[in-house]
Amino acid sequence: MVYRLTKFKTMNQVNVASKQSENGHFVKNAKKVILVDEITETTKIEGAAILETKNHTTLPMEEQCLITIQQVFNPFSKLYEKVKD
Repeated sequence: MVYRLTKFKTMNQVNVASKQSENGHFVKNAKKVILVDEITETTKIEGAAILETKNHTTLPMEEQCLITIQQVFNPFSKLYEKVKD
């Protein structure tokens, strides 16, 4: 069952990448994908699944996990910013 609907959703995959991402990070075959926090874009994955990306490694996930968007420090603005990809 999928609770977060995006333009990338199909019957068995959900995009859990940042909204600014151009490539996408797809969770496939999970029992549940729940958007926990919209501000930090943290997603809870329940059940065995696969995290598949175009620009990174494909990772099997055996049980459940949290996926959140990486934040990096910008020395010019002196603020933390979400990573684009």
